[in-house]
Amino acid sequence: MKNKITDTDLEIVRHLWNGRTPYQEIAKKIGITTNTVRNRVNRMIEDGVLQIIGLVDPGAIAGHSSAFIGIKSEANKIKKVSQQFSELKGVVISACISGRFDIIACIMFNESYTYADFIFNELPKVKGIVSIETFFVAEGEKFNLRYVL
Repeated sequence: MKNKITDTDLEIVRHLWNGRTPYQEIAKKIGITTNTVRNRVNRMIEDGVLQIIGLVDPGAIAGHSSAFIGIKSEANKIKKVSQQFSELKGVVISACISGRFDIIACIMFNESYTYADFIFNELPKVKGIVSIETFFVAEGEKFNLRYVL
């Protein structure tokens, strides 16, 4: 079972928006010791509730693009479909949601891995999909993704 994130943990995470912020600087800003910041960050990483990663703007990388795909799933397979979707090549995130779709996923493409590759080679690996709708990203504000290709 994962530990709950405390208010202090959230304050640390807010200051980690720039993943290069020194723990000492965070400690001074929120009034705790550097060791406390380090220990809490390490605990959150070990618990799987925090990752410190580099993000990229896919629009700034030549030949790259991204899309959101809304997925309708068979009613009793939503969680399984989302999990299977998350394992496909190019998938940055897959999450169960409310609304007209059951799952939303963000996928990254490049010149050697296209939307057609995804539809014809990856998508058939997932059983239980009823329908999909794709929304290609034209551009975005604060739109940075984990690089997965």
